[in-house]
Amino acid sequence: MSTQELFAILPLLVLSAGIVILLLQVSFIRGHRAALATTLAVLVSACVACFAVAGQVSRGPGSIGVTGLLLVDHYALFFCLLLLFSAIAVAVLGFNYLKHRSDSTSYPEEFYILLLLMMLGASTLVFASHFASFFLALELMSLSLYPLLGFAVSGDLSPERDQLLSLESGLKYLLLSALATALGLFGIALIYAASGALDFSGIAVAARQFGQESPLMLAGLALLLIAMAFKLSLVPFHIWTPDVYQGAPTPVTALIATVGKGAVVALLLRFFAGVDLFALPSLTTLLAFMAVASMLIGNLLALLQGNIKRLLAYSSIAHIGYLFVAFLMGNSAFGIEAVAYYLVAYVVTTLGAFAVVSLVADSALAHTPGGGHPIADTASDPFHRDYYRGLFWRSPWLAGCLAAMLLSLAGIPLTIGFVGKFYIFAAGVQGQMWLLLAAVILGSALGLYYYLRLLLVMVQREEPSSSGASGAIQLAISGRLLMFSLTAVLLVFGIFPQILINWINAL
Repeated sequence: MSTQELFAILPLLVLSAGIVILLLQVSFIRGHRAALATTLAVLVSACVACFAVAGQVSRGPGSIGVTGLLLVDHYALFFCLLLLFSAIAVAVLGFNYLKHRSDSTSYPEEFYILLLLMMLGASTLVFASHFASFFLALELMSLSLYPLLGFAVSGDLSPERDQLLSLESGLKYLLLSALATALGLFGIALIYAASGALDFSGIAVAARQFGQESPLMLAGLALLLIAMAFKLSLVPFHIWTPDVYQGAPTPVTALIATVGKGAVVALLLRFFAGVDLFALPSLTTLLAFMAVASMLIGNLLALLQGNIKRLLAYSSIAHIGYLFVAFLMGNSAFGIEAVAYYLVAYVVTTLGAFAVVSLVADSALAHTPGGGHPIADTASDPFHRDYYRGLFWRSPWLAGCLAAMLLSLAGIPLTIGFVGKFYIFAAGVQGQMWLLLAAVILGSALGLYYYLRLLLVMVQREEPSSSGASGAIQLAISGRLLMFSLTAVLLVFGIFPQILINWINAL
């Protein structure tokens, strides 16, 4: 491996070294704040490394292949930066989450080790140009997520109900993810049998020589697409999503919804564009069907939810459906621009929404040590919509941030979500995908209803009957800084979208 190739994977080397350093640190000196500081230092260093590599790529050939397994270019570096910034937000949320729930028998430092492992897998997935690196990165992500999903059961102060739900979510994700992995591996085997190659460029050459319509190739691609649809919660492979989102610790839920899905979308777009799979009507029709079903079913089921985390779970299903309207135009520069912009909008707003939910729950636990919120009393359950009644009067700052996130998810002007939704419509019109556009309009109307319903609940003056929801919500400085940053990004890119558009066009 040449020096240029080593420098090209500098972000991955920084993350790998950071994991080793954090492991050694935890082995000798345990400390929650110290583990957070090391994690943030590693993530920020990886971001700096991405900028350094981007400069090298700009001065060089435009892309750098590394051992035939990875491809480093501006496209991959952009998405890697997006995932790293998301991980920084999750680390801050995780600190606030664990601070209120850890006791002397807990091991909160392991959360940050698993987070860095997850980020190493996600970053490698974005750079992958070979099925070997693709599969290893995907499994590293999954293996890190399994213990993170069940992290609330490790001797902490969470309510017993939350611990059981966390364990259940981890087991569900483990079993269903194993099935998806098996389907994906079988699909890769069929693709190899049809093309004789495992690298994306080799598959593209074989597809041009022997045709993409061979039964083996189509079957393999379909199985691989189904496996990725599970990771993205596309209907009908979404069954795990609401239960896992509800049961997992809220920072981990935010991690799955942003980093987990963002990395898979970036990889799929590179694979489809590189192998020219957009020319296959059978695959694009399958994707269009799943997109329409996700938009409609996701929004319809979200209407029925009282639990905020389940509502956001179904909302995320619908938003991935919207994203795939632009994804189907991924064979054009405008399609890639639309996917990138909407993915940034989705990540920022989803992170912000889950951040508010996490901070509200942390405050509720601080007021009621041990987390006593009975299941039957929805007004005292910090994850239920009724708990948010009067939030504007108890914490105007937090309610305002949540309102901005909800309005962005609904696609209201002056938010980043509005510009993202505009890109979706423009991509649909350019591709003449009228059925998908009709589903986008109907889904957006349904989404507007349940987003505004939560907003109205927040501004109602009636105080919940439970004492757990009374009084002002106390926020740590880190929580305030995080919410300010996410809200600022949402508004700046919503009012001045050309800033982000110029960055994307430079890919």
